[in-house]
Amino acid sequence: MMFKIKTIAVVLAIALGMMSGLCFANVPGGGSGSGPDVTLKDEGDTYLLDNGIVSIRVKKADATIRSFSYNNLNLFDGGHGGGQFYFSWNTPNYGGPKGTASLTVNLASTKGDYAEVKVHSPWSGKATDGAMDVDIYYSLRRGAQGFYVTAMIDHPADYPRTEVGEWRSNAYVSPIFDWLSVDALRQRKMPTLDDMKAAKAVEGAPKEVTQLTTGQYAGQYECKYSYSADLGDLKVWGWSSTTKRVGIWMTVPSHEYYNGGPMKRELTVHMNHTLLNMLNGSHYSQGTQLVLEAGKSFQKTWGPYFVYANSYEGAVSDPSSKVVDALWRDAQAQADAEQAAWPYEWFKNANYVQASGRGTLSGVLKVEDRGNLKASAAGAWIGLAPDDQGTDFQMQGRTYQFWVKTDANGRFKIPNVLPGTYNLWAFGAGNADTFKRAKVEIGAGKAVDLGVVKWTATRVAETVWEIGLPDRDAKEFNNGEFNYTQWATFERSRTDADTGLTYTVGKSDWRKDWNYAQFGPTPWTINFALTKAPATNAPAALYLALASSENTIEVTVNGKTIGTFKPVQPSHAPVRLGSHGAFADTRLTIPSGLLKSGTNSVTLTQIGGKSKTGTTQYDYIRLEAAGAKLGTL
Repeated sequence: MMFKIKTIAVVLAIALGMMSGLCFANVPGGGSGSGPDVTLKDEGDTYLLDNGIVSIRVKKADATIRSFSYNNLNLFDGGHGGGQFYFSWNTPNYGGPKGTASLTVNLASTKGDYAEVKVHSPWSGKATDGAMDVDIYYSLRRGAQGFYVTAMIDHPADYPRTEVGEWRSNAYVSPIFDWLSVDALRQRKMPTLDDMKAAKAVEGAPKEVTQLTTGQYAGQYECKYSYSADLGDLKVWGWSSTTKRVGIWMTVPSHEYYNGGPMKRELTVHMNHTLLNMLNGSHYSQGTQLVLEAGKSFQKTWGPYFVYANSYEGAVSDPSSKVVDALWRDAQAQADAEQAAWPYEWFKNANYVQASGRGTLSGVLKVEDRGNLKASAAGAWIGLAPDDQGTDFQMQGRTYQFWVKTDANGRFKIPNVLPGTYNLWAFGAGNADTFKRAKVEIGAGKAVDLGVVKWTATRVAETVWEIGLPDRDAKEFNNGEFNYTQWATFERSRTDADTGLTYTVGKSDWRKDWNYAQFGPTPWTINFALTKAPATNAPAALYLALASSENTIEVTVNGKTIGTFKPVQPSHAPVRLGSHGAFADTRLTIPSGLLKSGTNSVTLTQIGGKSKTGTTQYDYIRLEAAGAKLGTL
């Protein structure tokens, strides 16, 4: 049965004041598999795929979808450039698919259950174009309330080097959509197109930042990066229309094809009615630009992912808040249904591996930390990422990655892993550093149980004091939590940079007194007292974890430089309104005798490079010193 929010279950839930929340019996594709036959019509320049609920019109020459009709309403109508769904990449010149389309599924053989078209875009042979072959598939199933999208890149070994850069699909949806939904923080009615046209540029800000001068948000800043989010935490994002009571959504059936790991932060949706899927990006300095080397073959598949439409058919008198909430809840339920069906049995392609050709990894992660007997693995990210030219999983883009979170007891099960040799990674759950175990083999159809996986936390001594949470993020600090005036927060912090920051251990509260980002070259100082200094030659170190940084950090203890640290992947996250970018950490040894009884200080100074204008976001700082006793100032 085609999903409609007006169901008995929903009506009862509304009557009960939604006390227990709404439940939706969503199935993959959004329908029940019943309904009219799927049809395909060759219109010359376009193919029209139709299942009686939705229809899409695919342009053969460039793989764009020029119309997406749901219940006879074109959800792209009036969007930017007339509205469309398209692919693009940052090759030597900005480009997208240019090729020929073909029918890849015989409608007679599917008995009207399924239709699929492919647009094949071969490399032109010109140095100005990306040296790769690209295939875009659009799939429509019986009863579905949307369409599936699959993208494949093939770079044969005899092709020259090419830089794909950012690789994405995007839809310019209709202006009827006025409510944006990304997650619990990003839920609101958006500025209108007229409001955006009347917005003014902000001096000293990136071009993406504007200040609204009209409408309900007049005076506020608007920026597409306000809607960036960690992909590992997302399963769906999109738009709702409070007037037409319909929604359009990008669902994530699998995270395996995204680059950069579970904390990869990327664009999702934003003003001017965009609906993005950043398949490969390098925003926040996470993920590779996807450089394809000469002499090396490369193939990768992104998708299928599902572009979903839904509608609310409750009482006309129901307020907009109830409409958008119901549409959002159903979109989440639909994303759950798509993830439960992954990998899709119905998508038959030599470059797409079915469940029988994949394996499973399970085990129990245990953390042993001699400085923290309460250390736990509960809620840690744990995942498989192959060795990709020696890079950390954060910088990978050519490979596939598979991540889950552990349960309350540290147990994990990573399903549907492609066969291969991987590194096993883990981080989070309040633990510093990163766990890595090399050479984990996953075979087709094999279930591998690692038993207890012991993560021995690295440290040189017990903790004397600490600032922040080891979560690879600066959101716990002052101004770190997202708000819709984040650019104003950024600007204010940058203006106040000359004042620096002084933090006193035992008196200051890092939630209030430690800023989410350090701006400019003025040192930040941490003052603390020891009633007992470490014994001569006793180990002592400062553990320094950065949520993002584009500079070298010079660290001094009691006026003496103990070292400098520059992340391998510099990241300027605050200007893109993020609380983290690429993570980096180090442990700097403190020479014997430098720490003393009484007052001590640590200073953190940005030097070199962009130190005058650059930023650093600290994740977590910890003083480790054997035998030292903390006092008060």
